[in-house]
Amino acid sequence: MAATQAPSQLGFAEQLAARAQASPDATAFIYLLDGEGKEETITYARLHARASAIASQLAEHLSPGARTMILCPPGLDYVAALFGCFYAAVIGVSASPPHPKRLHRTLPRLLAIAADADVEAVLTTAAIRDGAQGLLGGDHALSRSHWLTCEEEDGGEAPADWMPQPADPSDVAFLQYTSGSTGNPRGVMLTHGNLLSNSNFIARTFGHSPASRGFIWLPPYHDMGLIGGILQPVHVGFPCVLTSPITIIKQPARWLEGISRYGATTSGGPNFAYELCVQRISSAQREKLDLSRWEVAFNGAEPIRPSTIERFSRVFEPAGFRASAFFPCYGLAEATLMVTAPAKSEPPVLHPLDAASLLHHRAETAGEGGVTTLVGCGRADSDHRVEIVYPSTSRRCKPGQVGEIWVSGPSVAAGYWRCEAETAETFAARIDGDPGQHEFLRTGDLGVLDDGELLVVGRLKDVLIIRGQNHHPPDIEDLAESAHVLLRAHCSAAFALDETSDERLAIVLEVEPGCECEHAEAMNAVRRRVTGELDLQVHLVALCAPGSVPKTTSGKIQRQLCRSLLAAGELEVLAEWHPHDQAAR
Repeated sequence: MAATQAPSQLGFAEQLAARAQASPDATAFIYLLDGEGKEETITYARLHARASAIASQLAEHLSPGARTMILCPPGLDYVAALFGCFYAAVIGVSASPPHPKRLHRTLPRLLAIAADADVEAVLTTAAIRDGAQGLLGGDHALSRSHWLTCEEEDGGEAPADWMPQPADPSDVAFLQYTSGSTGNPRGVMLTHGNLLSNSNFIARTFGHSPASRGFIWLPPYHDMGLIGGILQPVHVGFPCVLTSPITIIKQPARWLEGISRYGATTSGGPNFAYELCVQRISSAQREKLDLSRWEVAFNGAEPIRPSTIERFSRVFEPAGFRASAFFPCYGLAEATLMVTAPAKSEPPVLHPLDAASLLHHRAETAGEGGVTTLVGCGRADSDHRVEIVYPSTSRRCKPGQVGEIWVSGPSVAAGYWRCEAETAETFAARIDGDPGQHEFLRTGDLGVLDDGELLVVGRLKDVLIIRGQNHHPPDIEDLAESAHVLLRAHCSAAFALDETSDERLAIVLEVEPGCECEHAEAMNAVRRRVTGELDLQVHLVALCAPGSVPKTTSGKIQRQLCRSLLAAGELEVLAEWHPHDQAAR
């Protein structure tokens, strides 16, 4: 370890070891077991010892570069396992444990990830190991792996002279599997250099310092929870409170109560989480909050809604929340985490645009017609490039034109694990006429640059073409959800009924738990709203039980997966309407 290097310039194994030596008794993480007051604390010294012990176990069975699945629930065991992989120079593979009530959807994906990564070991808890034995029969990667427990009482101690294995910046540190179909998982290869580059960008733009305080409830199986919630605090050297996403989704007040209790300066999540706080936190609960120390309220991973920013800022202003704390950003796993971010302590920049022009791939200032307001997501780091490109021609878009977002720079991942063709297609794109012939990551997202600031329009593959007109699913979903009180916000999916034609529009929506409104009334309201305001014929409306519409771990609607599940009869549909129905059923 170079003594002249600051911890933030070292690899993450060396960073933790350096902090354990310099500040052994400083708190690294606090985990809230119940989302409220029952907590576990770990210091840098103890985390270093646990990571060393886990790495020592791994070294008995694996060589550097082997893949190890981390199969732990959110918590300190997961954190220790992650750094144990770094210490042993093995490649961590993150996956959520199979859900007992959703095995038909979670278990196949888990097995597919294990097979694709060719894992040789599993780091888990004794409870998950014992429970998995009855689920994982047969000959597959997990059944052939070494199952190692990473709990503190089981880990033992590493040899006194044991030191973290050195890592080259180009070495793969982690495989981040993207949310997609269970049959074709893709592992994003994140190198140590990728992690360091993106972590430095986050630290600078968020204004992090050892005086910062974090509160993170996002799942560690997703890049935002893993890199933003676990690696970033160690990278900068500030304590972070972690808790399970389930506890927050069930009771959103716990999120803001945690920020208030621990004086968090940094916290955030997808847009829907802020909306939940507005809807479900009572005035009596709000009166007890102190959000005055919250400096960075990051918002990303799904469409950022101006209405949510306005409502949240207004509702929680009496609790000390400042609108300038909102921090809308853009990123994706293929670029490690964050691609663009705004200047800190400035209110979000809202861009009112002509709705009709956006449907024709132009961003024009709103006039007297319909308005679509997009939230600015800031700019890229100085050593990165963000370009807007016509996806069909690979030519740079003209100013004000909507196209695919392409990214180049040191945070862009090394590619997809063992997928050479997809890596070449996605990570090695070139702009026609670019003199530098840089290689770019094709994000699959649509956007436009306004004076250098990125505005995200939607997903390229989700765009619907109906009677020659482009339609973005979030616009349809927003209208449909607002049609009736029965329908849950941010829990719907609009898509074409089949892959061969976009002409037949389907809308799947979740209903509010315990709501006793008539299903037929709600479905008719959806049809009237969408047809009346967008002049679109709806060919199917399906109402589903809460939790049915599939989302990624970051909260993005998985529209294509929703279509597949609907076709296979695997959604819990409560009622459906078709054009040939005389009445909704």
